[in-house]
Amino acid sequence: MRAFVFSALLAAVLGLAAAAQAMPLNDIQMVQKARFPFDATMTVQEAMDRYSYFSRVTWAVYYDINNKKVVEARGYFDMNKIKTRTDTATCVTRAGNFVGLNDGQPFLILQYRPDFLKQRAELFYSGLWGLYDDARLDDTDLLWAKALVTDELPSPTPLCNMALDQLSPQDQLAIQEEPMHDPGAPAPEKQTPEGTPRVSPDHTPQSVQPAPKSAAATAKQASETPPTPTKTGR
Repeated sequence: MRAFVFSALLAAVLGLAAAAQAMPLNDIQMVQKARFPFDATMTVQEAMDRYSYFSRVTWAVYYDINNKKVVEARGYFDMNKIKTRTDTATCVTRAGNFVGLNDGQPFLILQYRPDFLKQRAELFYSGLWGLYDDARLDDTDLLWAKALVTDELPSPTPLCNMALDQLSPQDQLAIQEEPMHDPGAPAPEKQTPEGTPRVSPDHTPQSVQPAPKSAAATAKQASETPPTPTKTGR
């Protein structure tokens, strides 16, 4: 009798476990277990949780203005870790203005469209939000999303206090430091074209005398020019 009861309980437990595994995933679980379109080696949740530059990760479900369901994953950057990077280009000097780190906490945002019937979720947006002055930067090439898999930081520049109109698509990955300009420094000496003598500022140009005409040229000009009439008509 006891053996029968034990067997029945074991069968019930196994049945519940199998049923739990067969249950469909909810919206957030679908996104957490989804794979990136550019890399299928790890799930979205694994990439978000192991990324070195995040201090925390959040998951949310909501409906957009078109009444479509969106699952949103946010990874908030740990600015203290970014400040201590060995890369000297953490923030740059651009056009003579120093660019410091954002005083807030920027975050990477991933937005998915869940499909409950097909039990899958599709990534449709990636971007950097919470930047300086609450600006946003669309990650259309998924450069920052790809950094989750490789555990890298493509460039900390967008996380700095820099207006986005100064960032071109090429700048987002590698902004070259522009030379500083000191308004109080003396003006650089002007270069003269090669072969042109340098003229002193106090040099006064001399008038150029016309070259003397030859006797033949003078006689020809006299023959071709009519005489000027006098007052007496002679």
